[in-house]
Amino acid sequence: MEYQIIGGSMQLLNIKLNTGEKIYVDGSKLASRSDNVTLNAKWAGGAGFFKGIEMAFAGSSVFLIEGIAQSDNGMVSLAGVIPGKVKVIELKEGESIYIEQFAFLATNDPKKINVKASWRGAMAGAGLFLERFDGPCTVFIHVSGDIIEYDLDAGATIHIDPGHLAAFSGNMTIHFGKVGSIKAELVGGEGFWMDQFQGPGKVIMHSVSRFRLAEAFGGGRGSAANNPTTSELKGAAGILGAALGAFGTAENTKGPKFKL
Repeated sequence: MEYQIIGGSMQLLNIKLNTGEKIYVDGSKLASRSDNVTLNAKWAGGAGFFKGIEMAFAGSSVFLIEGIAQSDNGMVSLAGVIPGKVKVIELKEGESIYIEQFAFLATNDPKKINVKASWRGAMAGAGLFLERFDGPCTVFIHVSGDIIEYDLDAGATIHIDPGHLAAFSGNMTIHFGKVGSIKAELVGGEGFWMDQFQGPGKVIMHSVSRFRLAEAFGGGRGSAANNPTTSELKGAAGILGAALGAFGTAENTKGPKFKL
């Protein structure tokens, strides 16, 4: 399997498959395919009945689209539902990562998906159930806007608004903390809780909050913010895409990294 990221502000992922190779795609993320790739809807990507139930609890579709190359040079193209960047995460044996449900694009091994319950994540707005991927496997994600990465040293802490959270290392624990003073919480417009992460580990962020994007176009955290396929978010995608497209360059695909 080979892959290529195309574009600047609104990136698309091309995955090249040889004979018999497979890719498992989240619903609504498929952009195109070559004629020699067949598609099948698979419950949990064929990973088992209970795996599908776990995925449903995490807010993902219980069906993954399985693409199989019938001959060499098969091609599958994927894209997110709003303008943003694609990141490829290649996990080695013993490595793991949690993916925010709307960021997930595809994986080469659905058996490596494990759903974990987190009341801290629910309180922080990241969801009661989080999807964890354990290596070895490859995971493709789509990040709204630009990709922002933080590599945290042991003891370093960062607080992140839930709408900006895309992924974080599996060895990290998600906590929730107050935004600030009572006045800041009541009139600051930032809500009451933020996700809190302590190193060592990596945190990957959306530069554009999916919550704020939905709210800006008439949605809310209980409606469009939690459903990126609604008309409000689709309308926002077009407007944001026009703005981002004026500044994006194909070379800017990795996004900045920060050390804390």
